[in-house]
Amino acid sequence: MVLAPSKREVLAMTINLELPPEVEADFMAQARAKGVSLGAVLQSCLIQHAPPAAPSQMSVEEWEKAFDEWLDSLPELPTLSDEAISRESIYAREDEW
Repeated sequence: MVLAPSKREVLAMTINLELPPEVEADFMAQARAKGVSLGAVLQSCLIQHAPPAAPSQMSVEEWEKAFDEWLDSLPELPTLSDEAISRESIYAREDEW
């Protein structure tokens, strides 16, 4: 399946695979158990394990909107006080250890 920028197109493809006999037998057994063709079982397997589609190019506005939505989805965390992030509280003197 190829996703075009403006529409979805489904393209047919023929592939010849050389599988070890035991793997072929496993797929054939699955096909018989489901009452479908070997091609249908293999097609389903390939679709399930297909890599994710490459993300489409976003406009700046789309990216900013998606980023803002992501930020809004993050949990609220407590704000640290000025004392907690002061240089003195971060870097203690060796004699205070």
